[in-house]
Amino acid sequence: MKTSFPFLLLVVTFLFVNSDFIKAQAVNDPSALPVFTATGPITLDGRLLEVDWAVNVPHLRYRIGGTPSGNSNTPTAFAIVKPPYRDTSTCFVKFLRRDTLLYFSLDSDDKQVCRFDWEGDGMFMKIVNAAGTEVEYKIYVGVVNNVPQFVYETNGPANSGAGAGYAKPGTTIYDSTNTDNGYSAELMINLKALGFNTVPDSIRLLINIFDPDNYSLGVPPWGPNGNYAKQWWGSEWGGTYRRLALRNVPVPVEFTSFTAKYEGNSVRLQWSTATEINNRGFEIQRSVDGSEFATIGFIEGRGTTTIPQRYNFVDNNISPSREYSYRLKQIDFDGTATYSDVFNLGLSSPLDFELYQNYPNPFNPSTKISFSLPTDSFVELEVLNILGQKVTSLMNNKLNAGKHTVDFDASSLSAGVYIYTLKVADNNNTKVISKKMTLVK
Repeated sequence: MKTSFPFLLLVVTFLFVNSDFIKAQAVNDPSALPVFTATGPITLDGRLLEVDWAVNVPHLRYRIGGTPSGNSNTPTAFAIVKPPYRDTSTCFVKFLRRDTLLYFSLDSDDKQVCRFDWEGDGMFMKIVNAAGTEVEYKIYVGVVNNVPQFVYETNGPANSGAGAGYAKPGTTIYDSTNTDNGYSAELMINLKALGFNTVPDSIRLLINIFDPDNYSLGVPPWGPNGNYAKQWWGSEWGGTYRRLALRNVPVPVEFTSFTAKYEGNSVRLQWSTATEINNRGFEIQRSVDGSEFATIGFIEGRGTTTIPQRYNFVDNNISPSREYSYRLKQIDFDGTATYSDVFNLGLSSPLDFELYQNYPNPFNPSTKISFSLPTDSFVELEVLNILGQKVTSLMNNKLNAGKHTVDFDASSLSAGVYIYTLKVADNNNTKVISKKMTLVK
C-alpha cells in the first residue's frame, strides 16, 4: 500500500540571474565561462567563507569520469599518471572578480591530501598576459622546511598574485589513511600586473588540477604505493586555451529556498535569498488550472545585501478543487526582470470530501484509489466483496486536508466486482461513500 500527499509542503530551489550563461545547461569542455563581480572583499585565506563563493553560477567540476550537470561543467581531458587510480575525488573550481583582481577557488572532498614528487593536490594554471605571453600560477600541497603545507608559486611579477590553501577540519596533509575531509584554496591574480590597464572582455588560460593519493612523507613518488591523476581545461601544459569572460555582471540574486503549501483556503509562499544585488522586489504570479499567469502581489526587496533574507506572502484568494501554479518575477531597479521556474502546487482542498473512481478500472492486479478531504479528518478506506464482507483495510488513520492516493494490490483475490468504501469522521460528523470496481484475471 502506498499513499501520496501532494498537498504537503513543496520545496524548490531557484537561482535568478541576469546572464545567458546561467540559462545554458552545463557541457563538457566549455570554450568559455563567465566571471561575476564579487559583492564584497575577499579574504585570501583559502576558507571560502565569502557568500559569493556559495552562489551557484557556472563553474568547473573536476572528477575523473564525471559528467556535466546543472552549472557544473567538466574539463577538457585527463590522464592517469600513476595507476591504479581508485580514490576518485571531486574538485570544484569557481571564479570571481573585484575590480582588476581575479579570484579562483578550489573546493575538494579529497580523502588523501598529499604530494607527488614536485606537485601536489591543487592547481597549476597558465594565463596569457596583455603581451600574449604565458604566465604560470600554482597553489598546491608541497613541503617547506620538511613541513607539509600549501605553496603558492608564480613565474610572473612578484606583485601579480597571491594564494592560500586550507586543510578542512579532519584533514592531515600527507596522511594516507583515506580519512581526510578535503581541502579548499584561493588564488588571486592582479590583471594590472599582467599589463591589463583596464579590465579586458576576456582572458585566455588553462587550468590543470592535480590529485595524487596514498602518499605520505618519505614515500617515493614512483614507489610501490600511491597513485596520481590530473585533469585539465584547455591543454595540459600549454598551447591550447579556454576563456574567462570578465563580464561586468554582479553575483545575482540567489534564492536558497522557495516553499509553498496550502493552509486551509490559503496558500503560504516563503522564500529566502543568500545575496541580492539592486533588487527592487518580487512580483508573485499565479496560474489557475493551467491558465495564463497573473500578478497577485508584490514584495519589496532589500536592494543590495550579502546578508541572507527571508520573505513571506499569503494568497487568500483560493477556490476549492482548483490546481494552482506559482512563480516569482524578480525585478531590479533598472527594470531588468528574471523569472523563477514554474511549479504546480496541486489541487486545493474541495468544499466536501470526494471519492474518485479507481484507475484503471477494470484492473489486474493493481489499481489506484484517490479521494480528497476539505479538512483534516480521520479516514477509513476498506475494500468489500459483493456480499458486503470486508476483504482488506487500506487506510485507518488521520490525514491532512487535500488529495490522497492509495495503491491497491489485488493479486491474492479472485476476479469479480468489489466495493471500496470511504468513511470520514470530521468534527463529530461521519460521512460514508462507496464505489464499485472490477478485478479481471
